[in-house]
Amino acid sequence: MAAAGFFVVIGLLLVVGIAVKLYDRKRKRDAEAVHLQAQVSDALMRDAGLAGLLLTPTAHVRGSEALIEITGEVPDSITRETALRIAREEAARVRPDVRIVDKISVRGTVAAA
Repeated sequence: MAAAGFFVVIGLLLVVGIAVKLYDRKRKRDAEAVHLQAQVSDALMRDAGLAGLLLTPTAHVRGSEALIEITGEVPDSITRETALRIAREEAARVRPDVRIVDKISVRGTVAAA
């Protein structure tokens, strides 16, 4: 009887340990996404050519994949390419394998998919 109780306690400790580990991994991914998003957002705001434009980077980290979706509207394709270049360069400083998803629209055209 005591052996069964021992195995139940060990089983519960194992379940709690796994739950804590999974929660910690999620927390670390969320913190990495926030850091990545803040770095790219700051870089876009620092550029004088993008001043006054509402460009929003949204970062997601899932497992080993990181991506940043950039949304907003710009006046021309040159400004769009500038914003994407800045986002790529800044994201690569934080995490070299990040993928940029372009959801920026040029006034009068449809956003790239």
